[in-house]
Amino acid sequence: MRLRGIGPRWAEELAAIGVETIGDLVLHLPLRWMDRRRIDPLKRARPGEPLTAVGTVQEVRTLRTRRRGLDLMQLLLDDGTAAMRIVFFGRNYLAEYIRQGTRLLVQGVPRLGSHGLELTGPEFEILREQEDPARLTGWIPVYEKLGPLSSRRLRTVIAEALAGLGPVDDPIPRRITARHGLPTLDVALREVHAPPPDTPPEALAERRLPGLRRLAYDELFWLELALALARRQRLAERGAPVLDVTPPIRERLEALLPFRLTGAQRRVFGEITTDLASGRPMSRLLLGDVGSGKTVVAAMAMLVAVENGCQAALMAPTEILAQQHERTLSELMARVGRRVALLTAALRPAEARAVRARLASGAEAMVVGTHALISESVAFERLGLVVIDEQHRFGVAQRAGLAEKGTRPHLLVMSATPIPRTLAMVLYGDLDVSLIDEKPPGRVPIRTIVRRDDERERVFRGLEIALAEKRRIYVVRPAVEEGARGLKAAEQGLAEYRARFPGARVALVHGRMKADERRANLDAFARGEVDILVATTVIEVGIDVPEASVIVVEDADRFGLAQLHQLRGRVGRGDLRSYCVLIASAEADETALARLRVLEQTDDGFRVAEKDLEMRGPGELTGTAQHGMPSLRVADLVRHKDLLLAARDDAFALVDDERGSLPEALWREVWRRHGERLKLARIG
Repeated sequence: MRLRGIGPRWAEELAAIGVETIGDLVLHLPLRWMDRRRIDPLKRARPGEPLTAVGTVQEVRTLRTRRRGLDLMQLLLDDGTAAMRIVFFGRNYLAEYIRQGTRLLVQGVPRLGSHGLELTGPEFEILREQEDPARLTGWIPVYEKLGPLSSRRLRTVIAEALAGLGPVDDPIPRRITARHGLPTLDVALREVHAPPPDTPPEALAERRLPGLRRLAYDELFWLELALALARRQRLAERGAPVLDVTPPIRERLEALLPFRLTGAQRRVFGEITTDLASGRPMSRLLLGDVGSGKTVVAAMAMLVAVENGCQAALMAPTEILAQQHERTLSELMARVGRRVALLTAALRPAEARAVRARLASGAEAMVVGTHALISESVAFERLGLVVIDEQHRFGVAQRAGLAEKGTRPHLLVMSATPIPRTLAMVLYGDLDVSLIDEKPPGRVPIRTIVRRDDERERVFRGLEIALAEKRRIYVVRPAVEEGARGLKAAEQGLAEYRARFPGARVALVHGRMKADERRANLDAFARGEVDILVATTVIEVGIDVPEASVIVVEDADRFGLAQLHQLRGRVGRGDLRSYCVLIASAEADETALARLRVLEQTDDGFRVAEKDLEMRGPGELTGTAQHGMPSLRVADLVRHKDLLLAARDDAFALVDDERGSLPEALWREVWRRHGERLKLARIG
């Protein structure tokens, strides 16, 4: 099928960006839709109310403004009921196409100007003589530019393509999509590109249009099918070291711990040891709220590996967190006569070479490090267990880099950031998941308080009381230096808090400091030589000072709820009643304050994460795409939660039912979309 208006040159440009067929073209979906379901007479126009009107241009003027030196084009549009001024800035070239007598369809929101009601920069269409404007009414798709094709040209070209499109070869079996009341793929595409006129606006805004639901299901199905295949591939593997918990090892484990495990920790450790003894490479995600005791479970797993003659490595995303883990593990392992090495980029070259040599020879059995662990110069004699902490901060390839330094080592990935169930199914659906949903006994609940910016003095008076009680205080600022939006900087905060509390010892830490200086300030705070530690989010993970009992977060509305919950977890680690004070910025509205008050109502990180997902979306919650979040153009993990659950059940059932190979069409499509996930299946 050939499309009018697309010649050989444009076809070549489109092919260069992957658009080679009619199918590729119609899968270029609208970004949004303009509501042109009703044409209004100009006499009914009201300021601030959306308007779609058709009229004839009575006058065209172009000029250059004196004050700003901008091109200005003014039209007078008349539809027989009234006339209205139309204004375009910086678009005087339109005078070549719009002249006196031109018929225009315009759409926008009128405002009161110096000449009465006027439309500034409206959407518009030029109508041919005698052309029925009904052709341009209804829900009008707006597209992102595709190669040489503008949004307007795409409307025409895609409409023509759909008109000549027969039944689409749908790789998803119809029995599956019909079960959920979803339309066929060709019907869905036609509906999405040209929604029926009676479609309510909320159906588009909330992606409830049947065609949009079908395309959302497709995205989720292909993703879950890739995860199901990756899981099947992983479960079929053998050759991992068999790490048994023998009676002597069990005695060593009991000697390791100076306290009793919670029921949740015992359950999760049982799941891990079953995997370690199976001969299959473990790929397990360990989820737990702040302070739930994940590191202790990881330490026990590492000891099992080492006692079975293997090496164990823990990789953390930051130097601070790696150092914290090294201290914690060293204290525990000293009880059973084991040592823990540290390998980070901050080590002196000679020290780093010595650690690498001991790892390569097998003399060093247990190591904690940062990205330095995955450098080419690092080799292991017999790597049996890899632990990745705060794994969402690593890319898939980085996690693979460490796992590939052994022969099918076991993999345990941990996250202290609670993840909503729906998000976990998308990010880690091929992993086994263990959840520590119980905190150690004796933890004193943290009281969280939200304050407006104009209540800062009230907060300061509370800090005076805290200082008099010899409490240690964190103050978190959102940036190291002033940004475009004028956020208060951490360095500025140092001066402010020193001036406000002249009798207090105040220090600063942020990510741009030299590692030695940052470590010195953190250690001074831990020893009680610093009363107030002003910091950026560099303290979000890896800081454990039980004596710190107050944390103040400035401009708290700039952070996500999950990140605030993580920061809140820096206190409440000792015997003192702890407080978290969230100070909103001066620009925070009632919606922002209501969002912060979620943290006043619950200390359950998983409930907080669900709210964060609802309010901010998965992209914001997980960071950049490198951290594993797939690109979803249509599917929304909040609005389409039912489709995600259905797609997961369908995909995993299909893989289980097939036993052998999937049908060629299914395999080809899932590989096209998610080949990288299948290549790196074993490391998630």
